[in-house]
Amino acid sequence: MGMSILLGLVACSLIGGNLVGAISCNADNSTLTSTISPTPTCTPSRPVNDAVSNGGFECGLAPWVPEDIVNTRHALTSPGDASSFAYEFDQVGPKVPEADMHPASVYQDIYLAAGVTYNLKFRTFFDKCTQNEGFVGVMINRAPLYTVDACDKGAGAFKDNLVQFTAAVNLINLRFEFLTNENPAVFKIDNVSVVPLH
Repeated sequence: MGMSILLGLVACSLIGGNLVGAISCNADNSTLTSTISPTPTCTPSRPVNDAVSNGGFECGLAPWVPEDIVNTRHALTSPGDASSFAYEFDQVGPKVPEADMHPASVYQDIYLAAGVTYNLKFRTFFDKCTQNEGFVGVMINRAPLYTVDACDKGAGAFKDNLVQFTAAVNLINLRFEFLTNENPAVFKIDNVSVVPLH
């Protein structure tokens, strides 16, 4: 067994299946990647007027909260979109029936001014475009806002997404959902920002 795989197995055992650096762990605490990237060491911050903290995933995962389901995993992988890291979703087994109602996701609570219109910008990456590839969906307080799939914008490179919405309340749960019938499949998001429309 290679040293990096052995280190990954030890790390997954010690952290109980949580993410450390770019190590991705299964529910049974076995590692799914064979290389270890250094964990970013910085404090998540926000650019001026941007409600999203750590939208480029350059400071690890916090304050984002991942929710994996059976046969999925997440990781921070490098390179990101013109940056060091991106959030990666992987479908690693057949889609389970529950995925249609509760897909894998990553979310962050943000504070906005109610009644103000905002631009949500982010970049997506899909490994391929097929009929089964699925989509990345954006939810605001559990209400659907936007979906994009690989065949909408093309696969194999990061692509721009821009959505305008008006905040109905001050506290917003910004959630990205990942759903696919393809196995295996890789989706990535990066450079997430929510700024007021001027």
